[in-house]
Amino acid sequence: MFFSDAVFAIVITLLVLPLTAELEVPGEGVDLVHEVFSGQTPRILTFALGFLVVGQFWIAHHRMFGHLRRADHGLLWFNLVGLMTVAFMPFPTALLGGSPLEADRFPVVFYAVSMTVTSVAFTATWLYAVRRGLVDEARGQDEIRVFTVRSFITCAVFLASIAASFLGLQVAALFWLVLLPLARVTLVRRRPSPVPQSANRDAGSTSAPDSG
Repeated sequence: MFFSDAVFAIVITLLVLPLTAELEVPGEGVDLVHEVFSGQTPRILTFALGFLVVGQFWIAHHRMFGHLRRADHGLLWFNLVGLMTVAFMPFPTALLGGSPLEADRFPVVFYAVSMTVTSVAFTATWLYAVRRGLVDEARGQDEIRVFTVRSFITCAVFLASIAASFLGLQVAALFWLVLLPLARVTLVRRRPSPVPQSANRDAGSTSAPDSG
């Protein structure tokens, strides 16, 4: 987990580099705030978008490994591939912030595809862990099922955002920052509450036939 957290921390730090790459401090008598921020607005908004999207992946990654009780060699490789897709994120983010989106949809589509690849990689990691019995048995089958469904929903939302990206960044961003969290919250609220074991024992004792 320390290596994974380090990768996420470095990626989030790299997201801010396009903001400083072409930064020039104007001379005296110039409105500093206007001069600095007037040409940086697209990059600032793209940084905020990238930070929130990468942050969601970091939260999902933490939750996934919090469900595991052990790891094997295969899981490490799955995790490594997933982290490779995360490490690639600063490139499509920089492309998104440095391109005229009104004339070219490719940066938005490329960004959506990159996020989808990352989502698929993490979902594949989770499915491998479930199949190999690496998940903590104390979590219960209902909790494992909910996490699996949430992973598939995340992939579906990112996949749908590829089509939405052809309509523009604003539409695609609604999928990443609004629809995705909303779908996850809705899934958690619909999750059935576990029945206490004591209640099960009481129900079993009351429903037992009278031997007399």
